[in-house]
Amino acid sequence: MDRQALRRRLRGKVDEALDQAMDAVESAPDGQWIAGSEWAVRGAFQDLMRECFQEMIQAKVDSGPAASAGSFSPGARPGPDDAVQGRAARRRAQRRR
Repeated sequence: MDRQALRRRLRGKVDEALDQAMDAVESAPDGQWIAGSEWAVRGAFQDLMRECFQEMIQAKVDSGPAASAGSFSPGARPGPDDAVQGRAARRRAQRRR
């Protein structure tokens, strides 16, 4: 993963979120600065968190040999050799004993 290139891309997103948050606080009516801006600020930073996380995960997927081997696919269905979680896995383990 090219951390410096990723950092440059994410800095733009951070700057946009800060601008949105500052605009929301600045435009809030006097006497209602918190009530008038809190949800807009929260939304700007939640969007930033989601976008940054998506970019980081995508950069990780796009880099390295694991990406070409297909080791991670969020939409893939588990195959017969994949680990099964929860009660089913515990039942299988108990049957094998």
